[in-house]
Amino acid sequence: EDAGDYKCVATNDAGMVERSLTLTLQSPPVITVEPVGTVLEAGATAVLDCQARGEPPPAISWSRQGQPMLGDDRVTLLPNGSLRITALQREDTSEYECVARNLLGSVLITAPLTVQGGPARAKGSIIGSINDVEFGIAFLNATVTDSPDSDTRVIQAKITNVPRTLGPAMRKLVSILSPVYWTTAKEIGEAMNGFTLTDAVFKRETQVEFATGEILRMTHVARGLDTDGALLLDVVVSGHVLQLQSVADARVLLQDYTEDYIQTGPGQLHAHSTRLFTADGVSVPYTWNHTITYDSTKGRMPFLLQTLHAASITTEYNPLEEAVAFKIQASIAKGNAEVLVLLSADIDECESRDTCQHECRNSLGSFQCACPSGYRL
Repeated sequence: EDAGDYKCVATNDAGMVERSLTLTLQSPPVITVEPVGTVLEAGATAVLDCQARGEPPPAISWSRQGQPMLGDDRVTLLPNGSLRITALQREDTSEYECVARNLLGSVLITAPLTVQGGPARAKGSIIGSINDVEFGIAFLNATVTDSPDSDTRVIQAKITNVPRTLGPAMRKLVSILSPVYWTTAKEIGEAMNGFTLTDAVFKRETQVEFATGEILRMTHVARGLDTDGALLLDVVVSGHVLQLQSVADARVLLQDYTEDYIQTGPGQLHAHSTRLFTADGVSVPYTWNHTITYDSTKGRMPFLLQTLHAASITTEYNPLEEAVAFKIQASIAKGNAEVLVLLSADIDECESRDTCQHECRNSLGSFQCACPSGYRL
């Protein structure tokens, strides 16, 4: 309170003289409003607050992991010192530093920003043959939303240009024809879905085995997001699926199921599941394995084993539109330790040279024989 304007006045019989001055008390910066750790969905806007006092009034600047934040139109320093980031992306997850400086010094405080989420849309193509029927190119379009009444994410999708001869077969494969459900599953606790773990850039090899002997193989390639934020996918399918006599007109029911994902090495996952579908009251079990590879620099799952839960699966084929529509609710969480013990007892079938004639790919509980590029089994 001693700061202010002062005046010195000198007087005598000959007159008066005065001088004025301003007394300023300087002080180093002190943070008065601290930024706090924030968790937001992709696409949202983040505002990290930071205010300081001092004399002279401190200037506020922001950095990310020690590097100035320049040249990004999505980033704005507000007049009150807060940092605003619009259209949040997964890559914006980081530690942010607020620095307040004046002539007497500086002060720094950090805050973490975590960007979650699920792309809201996915699109791609499916090519190949099922039961020796070539279907040209089928097109996949999907939307992803949070369930209002459960801790899951709802994936609704449609596959168009599906020939009528394949429509019934596609109905029981819809969920594993596309990896959208794993990529965008609701994350429970610290679990990671495919998008968070790989930034939606991965390759997934799938082998489906029916109890009646049919085998179907699929290759899924996820190529990240396009400029509109949609997940890009390509799927190649070949092999056979079970055909029931009345399946064309049957009411197909897909049971809820779980998939166990285990980290088998840097940038490599294995997943396994068994499930049932029911057509006209006949229950048919089938099992499948996934081998997923991605950029190992993206890191690992937070847990050695994660379990994906898929529920409320509905599917329908419209012969007039030649389209298969399906809906699935998915979430992913830390896996069960008992399952991990069972999977750890797996043997490596590829140790024997007689297993495959060309390339052998071992996976937990199974293996795959592969051909050189340009050939197929």
